[in-house]
This record gives sequence, C-alpha cells and structure tokens, in this order.
Amino acid sequence: MRLQTTNEDCQKLSITIYNDGFGLVKEERKLYSTDAISEVQYVDVAEKIETDSIIVSGLKVEEFNFDYDLVNQRKLLEKYLEQVVTVHDKERGDKTRVRLLSVTDGIIGEIVDTKEIIINPVGELILPSLPSGLMVKPALIWNIKPQWMNHEIKVSYLTKGIQWNGNYVLELQHNTFQLTGWVQINNQSGTTYNQAQLKLIAGEVNRVHDIRDFDHDEHVVYSQMSIEEEAENFTEKSFADQQMYTLSRPVQLKNQQEKQINFLNIANGEYKKYYVVDRYTEQPPIMIEMMNSKDNQMGIPLPKGKVKVYQEDESDQTLEFIGEDEIPHTPKDELVTLTIGKAFDIVTDSKEKKRYRAYDFEGEYEYVDYEYVIKNKKDEPVMMKIEHSIYERWSQIMRSSHSYEQENTRQLVFWVEVPANQETIVSFTYEIDQVFHVKVHK
Repeated sequence: MRLQTTNEDCQKLSITIYNDGFGLVKEERKLYSTDAISEVQYVDVAEKIETDSIIVSGLKVEEFNFDYDLVNQRKLLEKYLEQVVTVHDKERGDKTRVRLLSVTDGIIGEIVDTKEIIINPVGELILPSLPSGLMVKPALIWNIKPQWMNHEIKVSYLTKGIQWNGNYVLELQHNTFQLTGWVQINNQSGTTYNQAQLKLIAGEVNRVHDIRDFDHDEHVVYSQMSIEEEAENFTEKSFADQQMYTLSRPVQLKNQQEKQINFLNIANGEYKKYYVVDRYTEQPPIMIEMMNSKDNQMGIPLPKGKVKVYQEDESDQTLEFIGEDEIPHTPKDELVTLTIGKAFDIVTDSKEKKRYRAYDFEGEYEYVDYEYVIKNKKDEPVMMKIEHSIYERWSQIMRSSHSYEQENTRQLVFWVEVPANQETIVSFTYEIDQVFHVKVHK
C-alpha cells in the first residue's frame, strides 16, 4: 500500500536561509494509516532539493527516489500513448473514441470504430484517471518495510533557489541620518513555505559547487512581491562563526515570490561627509561614514547589501536620490563607509613642485616638495581627506602647511576643511634616504 503525505500534515516547519542561494528546510509531519504501508510519497518538497542532504528521523527508509516528473500537457499525453481516449466535439455534440499514436508534433490518433487515422482532432480530450507514477508536485518516494503508520517524523534537507540579502535606505539630514533596513528574500526553490519559522545566516559558508548549480540562477522572473513593515522583528546572535538573525513570528514564503521584511529603523544617528583626494584624483569621490555603535543609535551586526541614499531638496521638501553603494557584512562598533558619487563643484590638482639633493657627513639625501590645490566652488565648506602615497623609502616630513596623520611608513593623510568658494593649498616637503634608496635599486 501507498501513503501520500502533504504539507497539510505538517506539525512544524522552519527554514534557515543563507546568502549564497540555498536554504535548510526542517519539517515535522504526522503520518497515519489504517493499512500496512510499504511506500510513502512525501509531497510538497522543494523542486530544487539537494537529494544528498536529506535526513529522515522517526522512520527507517530502505530506498528513496525523487520524482519531479510533473504534469504538463505533453508529459501527460505521453502517458496515454497506445491507450484509448475520448474526443468531445462540443459544437456537434459528438464523442469519438481514439487510440493515441503520437503526441510529438500535434496529436495523431486512430479512430477505434473505423480504424481511420485522425490528426489534431477538433474538440476536448477526455482522459482516463491520472496514470500512476505521474506527480503533480515534486515528491520524495520512500520504500519502507510494510508497517502500519502512526509516526511523527522529522525531515530536513538543503535546497537551492532561495536566498536573502539586506538592503537599506539612508536619508541624510543636516547633521543626522535616518536608516531603514530590509531583509529581502527571493524564493525560487519550487515550493511554498507556510507558517515557517525563519532564520537567516549572514556570512560565508563553504560549499562545493557544481556547474549545474548555476543553471537556474539566470533570467529569473519574479511573479510577486510582498513587503512586511514591522520593525524589530529579528533577534540576532553569533552562531558558528557566522551571524544568525531569527524572525520572532512565522512567515509565508510563496514560490516565485520576492519578500521584504523590515528589520532596522534608526533615527538621529550622526554621520560624517567628506571628499577623498590623492595624487591622481580629478573629481573627488563623495564619502559618507557612520559608526555602527550604540552611541550612534546603531550597534548591531549589519548584513551585507545595497544602501540607497536620499537627501531632501529644501526648496520643495522632497527627497532626491543622490547615490548608492554596497556594504559588506559589518560587525558592531565598526565603520560603515559609503562612496555615493563624485563631486561636481570641487576641483583638485596635485603636483611635485621640486626634487633636489643634499649631502652631509651621514650620507646623501633627496628632498621632494609636493602640493595639493583644492578649489571649493560650493556655497558651503567641505571636508577633504588627502591620501598621499610616497613610493620611495623616506625618513621624515621636513615641513608641512597642515597637520597630518602617518597611516604607515608610506602614506600620509591630511584632513583639511576648505571654506566655501575658496581655494586651499596643502604643501609639504619630505626627505628620502638616498643612500638606502640607491642600495636598494642597484
């Protein structure tokens, strides 16, 4: 005897989704029968299930198959080849019994009564009951020793075709920001998850990839989109060197659906805006920097994702899009740095003004005079970050027009505020240990 179990028998369902396009499904079902069962059809599994990942607890399975020969017109008709079907012509009110001979290029049949061959008969095909072995949904077919069923079983498996990532909307105000975070889930796994407990893993879990893994990832069309606007639904914790986010309520993830769930709402955080210049800069990049800390109204691990940035146009109080960037997985108490575009009203130029040598009793030295010219055409002051790399080995800065930070032995950083509609020149001289420089390059 055969027993079919569907998601209607589900007692508990949970799914853990990973960034890399797969998920772990865990399900508990109650199986019951009044006769001895030798085959269990476990229906409503993901069409993109990884069959080598299946774990069954509570039932000893001797052999299993994964059947995904799902119903479509051609497959269905192929099951009736050499069998008799009925063609119903509604307009004429006729019913003709036809033996199916081929369904490859249209329908070819033999009229049972006259033995005439008919091609693409006019009317509806009426078929006998669905042939055994043709499934309307993907199913695991388990062969077991004959037994009466009164079992609670637990089944877990990995499936491809489902993934998540974070995305953010950042609104910049004068000195503060508002940040809204969303969890975006795409379910293309081939089944729907009803009332599922949801966990999300942020991080990189090593997988062995097969080239076939990528066949279904391209040209995906999402048929639905759902947005759930309830903040603070997620709790987070560190788990197995990754970060886990758990939704506090069950959720429905329909097949062929994109869902977004609000998980973060930050108000009145502080940010820093500045522009970066190095010796090759023509248009300085626009940088936004925020500290992911409790003191800055944040302080939670942020999953990777795109950040879309908006700012209010004060003339009509409407928000305008000003750029976007992508952040990596960011732990708490780390900087979030965004590059949102290039400045239009800031002109920069840099050049080596002079290079000369000098000698003393200790050796030969070379000196370099360098300068950056920054022209601020904006009606407001701007903060500039000058990152100057020195490729030769150098001993020290001999003179500088502005204070600086030495990030390492070969890079200087200047933070300079340039007033509105003014020009600022940053100049400095550094010394190269020429004796060492010559020895190195002989």
